[in-house]
Amino acid sequence: MGSFWNVNQPDQNGCPALDHNSAGQPGFKNDYHIVAVPGDCTTVLPFPGTRQPQVFGSSIAVYFEADSKWDSQWDGLLINLNKRLSHHFGYGVSYTWSKGIDNGPNPSFVLIPQDSCCFNKERAISSDGVGQRFVANAILQGPEHMNILLNGWMLSTIVSLQSPNYFTKFAGFDSNGDVFGNNDRVGIEARNTFQGDSYQSVDLRVSRSFKVGEGKNLEALAEGFNMLNTLNVHYFNTAYGAADFCPFVAPANLANAGCPATPSGFREGSPNQFYGTPRAIFNPRQLQLALRFTF
Repeated sequence: MGSFWNVNQPDQNGCPALDHNSAGQPGFKNDYHIVAVPGDCTTVLPFPGTRQPQVFGSSIAVYFEADSKWDSQWDGLLINLNKRLSHHFGYGVSYTWSKGIDNGPNPSFVLIPQDSCCFNKERAISSDGVGQRFVANAILQGPEHMNILLNGWMLSTIVSLQSPNYFTKFAGFDSNGDVFGNNDRVGIEARNTFQGDSYQSVDLRVSRSFKVGEGKNLEALAEGFNMLNTLNVHYFNTAYGAADFCPFVAPANLANAGCPATPSGFREGSPNQFYGTPRAIFNPRQLQLALRFTF
């Protein structure tokens, strides 16, 4: 799997930050901010670290190198049960169980690991993994030569159910001081710990065919997608808005972490009121009518 990483990442400043995960467990996170007095961690400044200009040509910049450092592992089980249309009835049932683990972020968003020194800390449930998916379809076909009211009708439906995707909880800024701010996670949280929304949809189709001449047919169709009008969230806003999970930050460190002095009341104590809210949704109920002429 191709990947990018920051070859201009500064050296660690020797003052790892004591942060937390979303369960409140403490741990240390590499820090790259400038230290005013080398060796004195009380003088860490809110400025990103730098590399020597003579090495990379610029003191503050992000240099991407493409490499094959990422890897993924996928295990799955697929079960299908089908009955071909006969005697006016047919159906299909499909169930998929899978588990995908990788150490690379979703290619559609952030392509750079949080800390280019430690690819092992990127390993987690895949952003594109779907744990379980169930799809069932059925077709009910009316008679062809019974009477004018019943001939040519067909009813079909598809039911789709899917377990949630998982997303990464981002700080929303350069919280570790390595110049690149799009990939920083909150505290010591692993990738993809934000559970998204399950997917549920029922589609329905009703049609009727009419003979309009020798070898010619006219078919009228009415189709509905997501007939129950279920709100299926595709992506969530997972920008937490602070360097650490605010409920576990010591009062003296709240401001440095970007946390409010009083509890915000928002999800997981985030200072961002939109954290955990939908960012993109799948289509609501859709209806369409059509005519199809075959000859």
